Amino acid sequence: MSDPAFPARPVAAAIRYLSIIVGCACLLLAAICFAIAAQVFIQTGVFAQSYAMVGLVSTVLGLLALTLARVWK
Repeated sequence: MSDPAFPARPVAAAIRYLSIIVGCACLLLAAICFAIAAQVFIQTGVFAQSYAMVGLVSTVLGLLALTLARVWK
């Protein structure tokens, strides 16, 4: 039997783990951008659209990367 900790296809495992790392990094970037946008809005009353857009794009990319990691075999 094959050990589940040692994948038969190392390239597939590398892609899966890399997509997990990228997905988590994108979601962390999104959280930071939304926090900065909220802080700017609270302090100045001006909506920081650039930070919000970067946060939205980063959220979408992070979720796509994590979905790739989940379905990649």
